[in-house]
Amino acid sequence: MDRSDVLDFVRKNSTSFMATVEDGQPRVRAMDTPHVDEGGLTFCTGTGKDVCRQLLARPWVELCYWSTDEKMQVRIRGRMEELDDPELKRQIVETRFVFLKPVVEQYGWESLTLFRLSSGEVRTWSPLNPAERNPQVTAF
Repeated sequence: MDRSDVLDFVRKNSTSFMATVEDGQPRVRAMDTPHVDEGGLTFCTGTGKDVCRQLLARPWVELCYWSTDEKMQVRIRGRMEELDDPELKRQIVETRFVFLKPVVEQYGWESLTLFRLSSGEVRTWSPLNPAERNPQVTAF
């Protein structure tokens, strides 16, 4: 699975489970991936949320995407970068995260933070091939 395949997979299966670390303990939550392009995977979260604080303190994550239709798991491990792109933030709120409009109206655009995963390591696995005991590992 090359980078283009990974991006296509995420576009079709936009919800991941994102693992971060806080105080030496794993933290996992479901996160939608509202923007996917050649630059990578972009996430939007509230500036005051635990996940934002965790990513700023320790930007290493692992994302796990699953497709029931394809019976495929794609895990991506890498380093998140805070992204300063007001236009992309507006686009995400206007087209994907409409539920955040009241938050922005009340607290301003500074209440949201964007993070992007530009590169990393991809591991794919499918239960359709039980003979394959180790996941396929590629660069992202």
